[in-house]
This record gives sequence, C-alpha cells and structure tokens, in this order.
Amino acid sequence: MIQNRLKKSICALALLSCGHSLAHAGDFNFSGFMSIGGGFVDDESAPSYAGYAEEDITFDNSLLGIQLSSDISDELSATVQLTARNTDGFKVEAEWAYVSWQATDESTVRIGRLRTPFYMYSDYLDVGYAYPWIAPPNEVYYLPFNNVNGIDFYTTGTLGSFDTSLQVYFGGFTDVLNERGVDIEAKTRNQLGFAGTLAKDWWTFRAAYHMAKLSIDLEALPGVTGLLQTLEGAGFARNADRFRIEEDDAKFLEVGLNIDTGTFVAAAEHVELRLDDEALYADNIRQFIMIGVRTGDWLIHLTASKADDEASDLSQGIPVAPQTADLIAGLDAQAAGEANKRDVISLGTRWDITAGTALKFQYSDVDRDGQKGQKVYAFALQTVF
Repeated sequence: MIQNRLKKSICALALLSCGHSLAHAGDFNFSGFMSIGGGFVDDESAPSYAGYAEEDITFDNSLLGIQLSSDISDELSATVQLTARNTDGFKVEAEWAYVSWQATDESTVRIGRLRTPFYMYSDYLDVGYAYPWIAPPNEVYYLPFNNVNGIDFYTTGTLGSFDTSLQVYFGGFTDVLNERGVDIEAKTRNQLGFAGTLAKDWWTFRAAYHMAKLSIDLEALPGVTGLLQTLEGAGFARNADRFRIEEDDAKFLEVGLNIDTGTFVAAAEHVELRLDDEALYADNIRQFIMIGVRTGDWLIHLTASKADDEASDLSQGIPVAPQTADLIAGLDAQAAGEANKRDVISLGTRWDITAGTALKFQYSDVDRDGQKGQKVYAFALQTVF
C-alpha cells in the first residue's frame, strides 16, 4: 500500500534531517534528494509569484541536494549537506555543516551551521518529497534566511501518553539579502530560539519562538541616503532612524498543527515576525490551512494561505502641511511597499510513482490587495535517494 510506503519514507526523511542516511558506504553515509520542476503564469504583466513569471512553460525551479556524514567516534559524528539550485546557476552551497554529540539516547548537541527551526517543515524544507505541495505555502515560508551558525540541543521524551520534542539553539548569521533587486548585508547577533512538539497517534502540535538582534544595511539601497539627509535636514531625525536597522529587536512566533490519519491529511500554521515599532519593515502576519485526501497512490489537497502584514508608520510625528505633503506621501509609499496583502488558494495533486519518487501538479490563484491578480500552474518531479 502506498500509505505504508509513504509513512516509511517520511520516517526515513526525518532521520535524514537529523544526520542519518538512506545509503551507507563503510563509515561514510550518503543520501540525497532532487526536485525537477517549473511552471507558467496566465499573465506575465502581473507581479511574479514564488519565482513564476512567464507565460511560456519553463523548467526553472529545480534543485539537487546531497548529505554526507561520518562517525568520528561512538558519540561524535560530522554532517555536511550541499545544495545546488538552478535559480543560483546551480552554485553549490553548504546548507548544513556541523558536528553532533550524542549526549544520551534521547539527546543530541550540534555545533556548526544548522537549519533554523522556524517552521514545521524546516528540517526538510528543501526535500520536496517530504510534504504534499511542490513547496510549502509561500505566504508563510517566506523568510530569506533559513540557517544559523551556532549550537543547539535537541531532545525527545514523553509526557503522559504524548510524545514530545524540544530544540533550543543560540547563534547568529551574516548573509546577503536581495532587497528591491539590490544585494545588501544582513546579520543577526544573539539569536536564540525554542521549538517544541507534542504528538499522539495521527496529530502533531508545534510551537516555536525566536528572538535576535537584527541589522540590515538599508542605506545601501538607491535613494535612501538622500532621503535620510532630507529628513534630518528638515528636523525629522527620528523618522530617518527608522531606516537604520541596527541591532533592532526581532521576534518570530510560530504555531502549527499537522494531521495524518492515512486517508485524511490536514495542516495549519500561523507565524508572526515583529521588529521594533519604529522600523521600516512591516509586522508580518501570515498563515495557511490545508486539507487533503489520500486514495491509493494519489493525494489531492486544497490550501488557503494569507499574508496580512501591518505597515509601519514612517511619517509618524511629521506635521501635515503643504510643504511636507510630498515627504509624507513618499514615506507612506515606502512603508506600504514593505507590507504584503495577499490571499492565495491552491489546488494540488501528488502521485507517488514509487516509494521515494512523487510527481506533483499545482494550481494557485493569487489575489493581491490593490494589484493585479495572477494564476500560477506548476509541476515537479521530486525524489529522495
């Protein structure tokens, strides 16, 4: 039965994400995953969505990943996961690179480059075979950074009749953020997070909380330096400071629920990202809910996702007057440009061709607040090996 094969494959992927593998070569463990996909849109004059922007069918959404691990001793092991995406010209990048210490049968300590546990599917975010969609809903799974350099502690246990897990990590990162087509530096310091699950039989509840000191070099964006000089020259230094994200407090909250009875599947997730009240970036409030039915080798699912960001008030404190009208309008436009208002309905199918290989098709109707809508047709062949 495909249900049993799928459950076994998902269990294998969970082990893969923690440093185990599907294939062995002596003391060296090797595993991998691949996704070959693409799609098209109904109107390329509308804004692109999740990387899809052309009316002609393209195969521009593919990736290859391999994971290597080796035992150093009975308790120590080293793991490296490399990925290459066609969106980056198949440039090879290290997603994971860490050393693990098996402290007890239930507990592991890792140090190095780790996957940040923002979401329910974070551990196997790149392994498309592990979830129903071609990729998790873009409204929720949107953060540009998914890794952290640091240390974490992961443990499993029981609470009465429930299975539990807890992950705690500390670290930071320095990376490049593409903002309005320009690469700028972004970094976090003192990044601390907690993620825990409570599960029984066919359902799993998850909650996570993260905090960090965030810095983003917005002054590298065209026109920002001149805008700041204008604000400071007019006596609005406090408004100018809202464009300077330097060691600002950032907090990220996530709650999620996953259900799989074998025939009926469902998932829901809600996230919130909040920065300092006076920062340029909007407060991000996102969620999705998915329901699906599995029959034989097929899974049919329907997903509703929503981005309902709250724009910051960059012009707060500037008196309304004819001479400040253009300045206020410009600041309000900057703030609105950072706040996404979007509703998406997606209908998808998954056909498990064999254990370890799935073919997926997905249709998405994208409704943007105040902008032209978009219909997206996507497909992917996804496998693990």
